[in-house]
Amino acid sequence: MRIKTFIIFILSGVIIFFCLIYLGGHQRPSFQTLVSETHRRFSNLRNFKENLRYAEEKRLQAEEKHLALLGFTNNPRIYPTDCWTNTTLPVIVTVLFHGQEKMGVGFAKNTAHMAGNHAVLIYNIGLSASGLQSVATHCNTSQCQIVPFDITLFPTHIQDDPDKTVRALVIQDALNKAGAILYVDNKFRLTSYIDPLIEKKPVGSFVTKKAVTTLTHPSMMDYFKTNVESFLFLPMIEMSRLLIWNTLEVHQQVMLPWVQCVLTPECVHPIGAQSEGCRFNKKPRYRYSGCHAYDNSALNVVLGLTYKFNKTIYTFPMQDTFFVLSETVDNSTVV
Repeated sequence: MRIKTFIIFILSGVIIFFCLIYLGGHQRPSFQTLVSETHRRFSNLRNFKENLRYAEEKRLQAEEKHLALLGFTNNPRIYPTDCWTNTTLPVIVTVLFHGQEKMGVGFAKNTAHMAGNHAVLIYNIGLSASGLQSVATHCNTSQCQIVPFDITLFPTHIQDDPDKTVRALVIQDALNKAGAILYVDNKFRLTSYIDPLIEKKPVGSFVTKKAVTTLTHPSMMDYFKTNVESFLFLPMIEMSRLLIWNTLEVHQQVMLPWVQCVLTPECVHPIGAQSEGCRFNKKPRYRYSGCHAYDNSALNVVLGLTYKFNKTIYTFPMQDTFFVLSETVDNSTVV
């Protein structure tokens, strides 16, 4: 009897031991954990409803944390008080995406030769380790720097389509650092010195023969509380070569609404927008071609509104004889 009782006691102890181990690994969440999880879910639901309301009302909805990353703060850096003084302004800026290291090498060599007194910032978005090393061989001095830019810090639509959105963010980031920049797509090469371009225009670019409405989805206009008719005869500018001085007016009235639109998915990428299948033979020529220019479209809308549709304020008076596509010169250093 005593032996039987002893065995039962031992078995009971073993069972209790394993039960404690099991329950220890599957503890119920504490009250504080439940409260935190509930608050998180309500916060997500509230943000979803707010974003949905913004979309329905067609309002710009950039989050403060994203704007702050780019220099939109209560005390922003503004030219001429806050700018680089150890180089000739403007600083030359470009962006490299995955697989574009050869373009980056050509760009670095070209700018070093044609604009050696201007610092160059090459923003890296997705270069491989070997690609980065290749560019760094030609851009690793005080006058040429490779700048890592983490797009995962921004909304998912930026990460999904960086080639349609990220240039605006890069331009603002560089502008906030340097005070004045000349942004150039990496496919372009300088053919002459850029001194004639460096007027003190707040913004400067080359005018095209296409109207803003030709390459802008009509729904984008709603986010700026304007209409298509206002832009019918306003020509687009080329964002691919863009001079900007970070004055207070430019910071508040150009860069802020432009970046806000780019950070708002429905603004920069309206439903139905696409970049292929353009029909430029439509008449009249200012009709929407079926192709949308995303960040470029947003910039043109902002400039039109800010400068009362007076393109002479933000366009160069001369033809573009300063740049050439690299494909036409076999990626040469000097052209």
